[in-house]
Amino acid sequence: MASHLAVFDLDETLVAGDSMSRWHQYLADKGFADSSFVTRDIEYMHDYTAGTLNLDDYLAFSLSPLSTHSYKDVKTLASHCVKSRMLQHVFPQARERIAELKKEKATVVIISASLSFLVIPLAKQLGADFAMGIDLVVENDHFQPVTDGIPTFREGKVQRLAQWIAAQPHDFDHVSFYTDSINDLPMCLFADEVLVVNPCPQLFKKAGEYQWPVLRWGR
Repeated sequence: MASHLAVFDLDETLVAGDSMSRWHQYLADKGFADSSFVTRDIEYMHDYTAGTLNLDDYLAFSLSPLSTHSYKDVKTLASHCVKSRMLQHVFPQARERIAELKKEKATVVIISASLSFLVIPLAKQLGADFAMGIDLVVENDHFQPVTDGIPTFREGKVQRLAQWIAAQPHDFDHVSFYTDSINDLPMCLFADEVLVVNPCPQLFKKAGEYQWPVLRWGR
């Protein structure tokens, strides 16, 4: 029987909107940041969409409201944010597709450029077998704005996934990948099958060139 690895991007693919933006709004609503923080987040998201985001700058910005909070406190806040702000925005078609794949005995992995303390609890709620996000260094009981290992961003997604595949007890005969973003073009070119979900204009153009199916998921 074919061994199928189904890989999903998270934001705007499985979930409407961006997890990091929802997290930043959550922090502002809880009094950890002010309105200028949310405004700056919007500017960073424009950079991400354009494929020009400086990841180091973005991580420093993202963690700035939480510099005095322990990593355990941050993870607790993130878990509450996932349950209260993110699950309600999961596309019904995403849940259905994951359920179908699990029924077919496929291995489901979610890999995202959002921070892992958000990605992992959300992926668990969606029934994924494994999840990867950007890991951060922890020093003196606090998250640092420094990536721990290869960040799951652009080409880094391919590298991290390849490392994970190499560590598995068996090979996969088929790798499918679902995404909305041009930032994931390296992963698209790595996979055997690509399905683009609500693609950005740049990825929509690539989908036409490569004849990748386009899925339109909504609520």
